Amino acid sequence: MLNSGSVSNPFENKETKLTLTLFEKRIIMATIMILVFNIIDGSLTIWGIRLQLIEEGNPLMQLLIAKNLIPLIMAIKILLPIILGTACWWIRNTSRGLVSFGLGGVLIIYWFIMMVHVHWIYTTIIL
Repeated sequence: MLNSGSVSNPFENKETKLTLTLFEKRIIMATIMILVFNIIDGSLTIWGIRLQLIEEGNPLMQLLIAKNLIPLIMAIKILLPIILGTACWWIRNTSRGLVSFGLGGVLIIYWFIMMVHVHWIYTTIIL
């Protein structure tokens, strides 16, 4: 028989409800943004190299591209932001400044890299 009173969710446990601080939310968001930037960077770089429009600037990635290890490149591009985000999560309470500076710095670097991609796409494909 159904209770005509309030309906409770059997899966909700108010004692273990997760509440994130603004700083923790920023760590998660920055990590996701870096992950997305990395995937876009890897994809556009491989595309540009195959079209012979650009060259890879990272010597390690140059070697992997020369050996046609594209799945390994993309695995690295996916794993590195996850490792970075996890490391930042572990030290978030003891090294707040380092986490903020590190994630912010990586985001600035990837923003610059995205602008480099926009530039070569615009100047070689769109024009």
